[in-house]
Amino acid sequence: MDAQLSLEEKSIRRAFHVLCLGVLFVVLAQATHIAAYPKMLEAFELGPGYSVWMQLGFALGLTGFQPFFGWVGDSYSQKVVILIGSALLVIGAVLVAVAPFFWVLVVGLFIKGVAGSAVIPAGFTYAGKFFKNEKRGKALGIFGFYSVIGGVIGPLLSGTFVDSMGWSSIFWLCAALGVVTFVIFAAWIPVVKGDKPESFDFLGVVFVIFILLGLLSIPTFINNYGVSSMMWTPSLGLFALSFLILIWLERKRKEPLLDIEYAANRNFWVISIIAVLMFVTFSSVMYILTFFIQDIQGKSSTVVGLLQMPLFISMAIANLLCGRWMSKFSARSLIGASIAILVTGSGMLAFVNLNTSFLYLFFAMSFIGTGIGLVGPALRGVVLSKANAARMGVVTFTYTLIENASQRVGASFGLVAFALFAAGGNAVAAMSKTALALTIFSALAFLFLFLIPKKVTGFKKSDQATDTNVVGGKTI
Repeated sequence: MDAQLSLEEKSIRRAFHVLCLGVLFVVLAQATHIAAYPKMLEAFELGPGYSVWMQLGFALGLTGFQPFFGWVGDSYSQKVVILIGSALLVIGAVLVAVAPFFWVLVVGLFIKGVAGSAVIPAGFTYAGKFFKNEKRGKALGIFGFYSVIGGVIGPLLSGTFVDSMGWSSIFWLCAALGVVTFVIFAAWIPVVKGDKPESFDFLGVVFVIFILLGLLSIPTFINNYGVSSMMWTPSLGLFALSFLILIWLERKRKEPLLDIEYAANRNFWVISIIAVLMFVTFSSVMYILTFFIQDIQGKSSTVVGLLQMPLFISMAIANLLCGRWMSKFSARSLIGASIAILVTGSGMLAFVNLNTSFLYLFFAMSFIGTGIGLVGPALRGVVLSKANAARMGVVTFTYTLIENASQRVGASFGLVAFALFAAGGNAVAAMSKTALALTIFSALAFLFLFLIPKKVTGFKKSDQATDTNVVGGKTI
């Protein structure tokens, strides 16, 4: 019996690492286009403002379908979801690479985003289903490490390809990564069937997309028409109305797309607010720094990639450390330290000028990466601590939607804020003002720190007596 369980546990762990490797490739593919944005716009003879439309297409794809894919994974098979995602990565990347018109490129980025929404949260779901307590913390740290390594390689690789072979070359590489990912998922990930539901929550999917379309298009209209034009208010209305209708619909359904009951638990909603406050800053910094370095300091795409490396390397290391420290520190301690480190890094960017050194930016990005890396597994650990195992895919994909939507909205608002401040004629001051606003925004996360429960399963001071791992229907 023990030998059989050991073999099953080894099989689960091997599949988990293969899944994480596939996530690494997909994250790498998702991270490549950031450094290419200026060159892509230049090729179509468009200004920086059009980057908001590119970001909108990519963001809607990356966020809008995550609850749907979580539901499919719970109801049918997670393997089906990740195979679909790999195939879509190939299609989206090729479409961007050969796009004859700008709007075809936006559609390609949208499909590329959908691919990420299917694959990237899968490791989070897997850790929640098959690992418990201390083992879960380590699994979340490993998943975070693999995810971030793709982000480490992506920007540098993108900068090198863009400077040497043109911007389309990086998307051909993304297509190749999609093929490789499809093959390893098909060969190594086992099929774990879910409980097939009686019906599909089609309206839930529709209104989630409406919510995100309204939210993500707000900065687009602000960028095009200005804050005072009020052209952005219909988007705000679409977001608010769709949100209210979705809540009403999901409460009435027996098998809803979203787990509304768990969303009311502070292990979910408090963590979600903290994630929004932190990930908005994280994503904004990456995008505005790209334009600051290339358009203001006049440096190459390769330098952008080199400066994003410390961000992602520090994130990767911090993910592993947090996974191991979760059983040694309380959730409040880990998350509070993460907020403080992130605020320090973003605060440093509020003091940049035209001659700011590479070393100064290197340390600022390292602080930001460390803060986000430490908080990632900790936040996810709190979310998983009371989640229903039968609805694990829905819970994890919904939370990942919140993380990703925060990053996409943050990137759009960061670009818009930078453009609005720069309109006054001082682009350097625009960078400083945007960074200061982001620092204050992230610091608000401290207000929610003490709403996190004192004792959370998997962290220090919680009951570890249930530290078990469920493999093959057996508890070990």
